[in-house]
Amino acid sequence: MNKLQERFDEGWSVQIYDGNRHLRCSLSASHMRVFLAGLVVGFILALVGLSHSPRAQSSQVSPSFSPPIESPLSLN
Repeated sequence: MNKLQERFDEGWSVQIYDGNRHLRCSLSASHMRVFLAGLVVGFILALVGLSHSPRAQSSQVSPSFSPPIESPLSLN
């Protein structure tokens, strides 16, 4: 019973081969855990970055219009 339980506790692995039967990449359960941890950390950093970014309020910012600038050298 102990050996049977060990066989099922090993986890999973995905292996990707090319057309010539060469192994291109192998993904195991530990890769998925690290990927998910990276997603969570990235999401938290994005939230922290957005909460600390300066926000411009539309009522205080007036749109400024400047006439088009003409170049000193005209190539027409």
